[in-house]
Amino acid sequence: MLLGALVLVAQAAFPISGAAAGKAVVLLVDGLSVNEFLDPRWTHLRRAAQGGVIGLMNARTAAATSPAAAHVTLGAGARARAGRRSGLAFDAGGRYQGQPVQQLYESLTGAAAGDDAVLFLGLAELQAVSAELPDRVVPGSLGQAVRDAGGRVAVIGNSDLFDAFRRHGVLLAMDAQGRVPLGSVSRELLASDPGFPFGRRTDYDATWEALAAVYPAADLIVVELGDLARLDAYRDWLSPGRFADLQDATLSRVDRFVGRLLDWSPALDTWLLVIAPTPPAPELRENLLLSPFLWTRIGGGASLPRLATSATTRRAGIVANTDIPPTILAALDVPPPPRMVGRPVVAAAPEDLIRDWPPPSAPPADPWEALTLIFRRAALVRNLRPPAVQAFIGLSIAVFVAWIAWKLGAAALGVPGPESRPALWRWVLSVLVAAPLAILLLPVAAAADPATAGLTLAGLTAGLAAVAAGATRRAGPDPFVLLALVTTIALVLDAVRGAPLIKSSILGYDPIVGARYYGIGNEYMGVLIASTLVGTTGLIDRARRPSALRWAVAAVYGGVVAVLASPGIGANVGGTVAATAGLAVTLVLIWNWPISWKTGVAVAAIVFAILAAAAAFDVAVGGNDASHLGRAAARALAGGWDGLAGIAIRKIQMNVRLLRWTIWSQVLVAALAVSAVALYRPIETIRRLDRAHPNLMRGIRGAVVASRVALVANDSGVVAAATTMIPATATLLYLAVDSGRDRSSPLR
Repeated sequence: MLLGALVLVAQAAFPISGAAAGKAVVLLVDGLSVNEFLDPRWTHLRRAAQGGVIGLMNARTAAATSPAAAHVTLGAGARARAGRRSGLAFDAGGRYQGQPVQQLYESLTGAAAGDDAVLFLGLAELQAVSAELPDRVVPGSLGQAVRDAGGRVAVIGNSDLFDAFRRHGVLLAMDAQGRVPLGSVSRELLASDPGFPFGRRTDYDATWEALAAVYPAADLIVVELGDLARLDAYRDWLSPGRFADLQDATLSRVDRFVGRLLDWSPALDTWLLVIAPTPPAPELRENLLLSPFLWTRIGGGASLPRLATSATTRRAGIVANTDIPPTILAALDVPPPPRMVGRPVVAAAPEDLIRDWPPPSAPPADPWEALTLIFRRAALVRNLRPPAVQAFIGLSIAVFVAWIAWKLGAAALGVPGPESRPALWRWVLSVLVAAPLAILLLPVAAAADPATAGLTLAGLTAGLAAVAAGATRRAGPDPFVLLALVTTIALVLDAVRGAPLIKSSILGYDPIVGARYYGIGNEYMGVLIASTLVGTTGLIDRARRPSALRWAVAAVYGGVVAVLASPGIGANVGGTVAATAGLAVTLVLIWNWPISWKTGVAVAAIVFAILAAAAAFDVAVGGNDASHLGRAAARALAGGWDGLAGIAIRKIQMNVRLLRWTIWSQVLVAALAVSAVALYRPIETIRRLDRAHPNLMRGIRGAVVASRVALVANDSGVVAAATTMIPATATLLYLAVDSGRDRSSPLR
């Protein structure tokens, strides 16, 4: 597997994780934005990154992302939730609500506090909200793994507000019982500062002294530098100018603290992680869930940093928050517990960045500049995706509903139907088929803002439809067939090249959402299946020797299934199931074989064989870098059926949620309604289409089958089903219009 080989090469060339065991210091700078992190003014942060890696971290959690949930996720190694009491951690010798903390902890948990220095009092609530998750998240897995290996963890600092305790660093450092062996989170680590909102901020000298005190005995030290988080919470109290001044002063203090650590001789060769568990509040409210981080070894070199990646994302410059705990444990030579779902962060090879970069431009040599452009591109996709997708879906719904209304109204009133305007429908419906291809090609235009990108997309869609119409002047479905074939070729070529266009496409996968980072996502999976069916079956109808072309089509179908099933290319399990079902049914229809229960059993057996072969290949070649298919198979072989049940539950929950709330469900309902009307009423029209375009009609029926299977087999099956139906339904409607135009009223 090429991608796995590249990751292994990068890891060997730059073993940022998995090196000799040592100490690790984690500096939590919650609320640090990507733009502030990338600011060249912070010289010590840039110096710390030398010889290390920098990147963007997806900060998504199991519910609405919050600072507390993000810290629980980092401590658990899996997307988690947080409770209302997630900030209630105290020094064991302190008091809370007039009671000794140690006594209160033991009375609440029934566990002995022992000689641990910091205790978390909200453990029962946190365990309760975690138990509701299908993946059985275990808060405190990171700290527990270090403790089980004989190591010691320390936590220092807090993000307390004037009216609330916020000791979120404990959520990352604690063990499964809510205990941290060393450190302090008391308010004695805060300094009095009349110039800071409500007069209290981090005392960096006291924090440094606490760090130096625990350093000899601790293996992992978590330091919560809470001033940016405090400012973020006080943002609404401050004018923009005052907030900016305080933010700059705070970042300068953080930068000096990092420089002090870099110049401290005992810290030489210590692993250092500087991370923002969540972005600032304005970005958090907009679900712009990318945070900065750097991971390095102090004194590790003076070279420029490399961009980070992981086997989770397979994308240069981007990792998941669940990748951070395995990275820390690998640096400490501690094996990660089974419930951690992430993979260690490694340095991306130059080839990774080149593969990810959309043509025709080349990635910059400066990693800081490259990371800036990666962030801007991700933000552009995030901002453009809702309006563009809604416009595409809205147009699809409007066209389908208008066709149905016109068809039924014409039949009821005895007036000309859609067939009376063939040129209009040919243009409108071909636009729907051209739109996914235009969206795929949009990154080539390198638009800098949503407005420019939107205008470019509209022009590109119309242009593709016009070119297809001009290249196929004869009446009939040729423009639809041509667009479908070009879309299929473009998607397959892009996927084989590492999907640089899909990765930057608004119909691809959004790294900010973090549902998928590589392969062919459900949106384009549906487009690929439908385009393959429409294009190939339409081509058979145009061939002089259709029987000879059927074998070539069968080979193409095998190639498409292989692309979707390949862990290193498509990596789409549900798409493999849907494609195999739809393409196999189409082949059966093309060869005029009977469809029976035996056909269904044969298709199911083929699907199982393909997935088993892909999983075996993934595990054998990918090893620790196997995709989600290989890991699920390995878990099943190891007896982890409960994990597979969790995956199934999550897929069902996602489909139910999408059916209720997403706009994709609306287009799916509209497309299904159109297919029902067009395929079953009136019967004579369908028979006429079957005679005029026998194979293309078989391909459309295969797309309908694939759509139904995709709905069931994917965790966002509504999306896959809808994108499968749009090209097939648009083609079917034009066939109905084209077939009936000679029988339409002369009023056309």
